[in-house]
Amino acid sequence: MREKETVTCNFNFDSILEPPHNSLSIWRDAQRHGHAVMFLARQLAFKETGEQTTANEIAAHLKKHEARLIVEAEKVIATRWEFEDWRFPRRD
Repeated sequence: MREKETVTCNFNFDSILEPPHNSLSIWRDAQRHGHAVMFLARQLAFKETGEQTTANEIAAHLKKHEARLIVEAEKVIATRWEFEDWRFPRRD
């Protein structure tokens, strides 16, 4: 005869709304970096589509080429000194 297994789950929702890191500055820096990457990706999409395009055309171009534009934006932030404040993790 087989013994009955008992599984205990310790999962609760107490800390679900808290940031994943205890330090708020790390969480804030990660958010700043993410916003900077998306902003720069939008700028790159605008540059690729030209000045005579509409906002909808730029949004469509960004959606179509989002992965490539994000990689390019992250590379720009990581390599150019002008974007040093937007890097994650910060090097103080």
